[in-house]
Amino acid sequence: MKNIILPLLAAATFAFASCNDLKKPEDKDQPQEATADTAVVYRDGRSAGATADNAFVLTRERLADVKLPEIKTSGITVQSDSSYQVYSVDESILFDTDKATIKPSAAAAIQEIAGSVNQRFAGHDVRVMGFADARGDAAYNYDLAKQRAEAVKTYLIETGKMPADKLSTESFGEQQPAATNATAEGRKENRRVEIAVRVK
Repeated sequence: MKNIILPLLAAATFAFASCNDLKKPEDKDQPQEATADTAVVYRDGRSAGATADNAFVLTRERLADVKLPEIKTSGITVQSDSSYQVYSVDESILFDTDKATIKPSAAAAIQEIAGSVNQRFAGHDVRVMGFADARGDAAYNYDLAKQRAEAVKTYLIETGKMPADKLSTESFGEQQPAATNATAEGRKENRRVEIAVRVK
């Protein structure tokens, strides 16, 4: 009987010690700690609790095209559902290739969007989202899309008279393409800035 108990006791001690060395789930906060069965919250050092209230959860399939009388510039499309209204602007209207400085000629387009948001959804949360195509380095595309989103946000605050505390930005880089990256026309569609308004 002693011969059976001792090996079982040793095995149990070893298993307990091994488990004790594991990091607790609440300590997992770095991307390299993710495994197939764990989720790591890692976005700009904020936890899920810090971002949950401000999350914009857009389901593209649910967005329908909308025609607004105040939006007259070609290259701006508007889509909406019961939760969001999204103004999408072609890259060529706002920026030169590989640049994050808003072109002077973009003023009318941004003013149209700012006017529409201020008229329809004053005081609502707005997120400016930057997107890129899949050519080149993914990190570069992410940074460029981020800089462009920040540039549009700043422009909306300074020129469109939108409240800074209601605007935020997010970069998707080459993630969430609107079209294929296999063609020049598709890549053009993917290089865009979207201004999403939480309508309720």
